[in-house]
Amino acid sequence: MITKKAEYAIIILTELASHPPGTIITSKRIAEQRSIPVNLVVQLLAVIKEAGWTSGTRGPAGGIRLNKDPSQINMRQVIEKVDGPIGITRCLFSKVPCQDKTRCSLRGIWAKAQQNMLSVLEEVSIKDLAEAVKTDY
Repeated sequence: MITKKAEYAIIILTELASHPPGTIITSKRIAEQRSIPVNLVVQLLAVIKEAGWTSGTRGPAGGIRLNKDPSQINMRQVIEKVDGPIGITRCLFSKVPCQDKTRCSLRGIWAKAQQNMLSVLEEVSIKDLAEAVKTDY
């Protein structure tokens, strides 16, 4: 399951990408603009920074800016950075096969659904989401 934290990380990156390149935005402003608790924004910005997608500047004129082209960051990357591997069901990731593996009619369906889901998440970039936000206003 994709957590709310992963959703918030995507929203934070989308907010940063919705401004001109190089724009510095405070975590407080992101929190206010996107209705995310400021402490959670700060926590997720640390994770996002660790991925190399952002950098921060301290001080009164400080804030966060994107370091990477938002078209080069996709939803799957962000979700996996925050939540780890994405799985539609535990059976696809279990190191110990279930007792029913040889007779299970679901495993192939789950594998196909998993691949389709990952493909969709890889196709949508942060830039795509930021552009969609701009057209909603």
